Amino acid sequence: MTIFFKSHQITIYRRRRIGSADRYAMSATFTAFNVDIQPASPERVAEVDGRFGAIFTAYVDVSVDIKAGDQVKIDTGKTYGVKGVQIWQGAGLLDHKELVLESQDA
Repeated sequence: MTIFFKSHQITIYRRRRIGSADRYAMSATFTAFNVDIQPASPERVAEVDGRFGAIFTAYVDVSVDIKAGDQVKIDTGKTYGVKGVQIWQGAGLLDHKELVLESQDA
């Protein structure tokens, strides 16, 4: 169990192939995970070539299966694209995944 201050719950959506055709759609994992979402620092916004107010940093438990390219929807209905995932592991209670999120609603 990781120590962080949850501010929302997210549902992860992943791009999956539909049938045998070359078509794809986003489908939910149907699991809600606790997350702490904060506005990204100016350095992080510049690092990912993003827009101020549209880039956020989020923290989830290290066991959450989330990847760059996924989308997440939070409990308020807002949608974010996952631009990056960094794993911080080896410190026990401080283990977590740090996500770079881009607002899809802005």
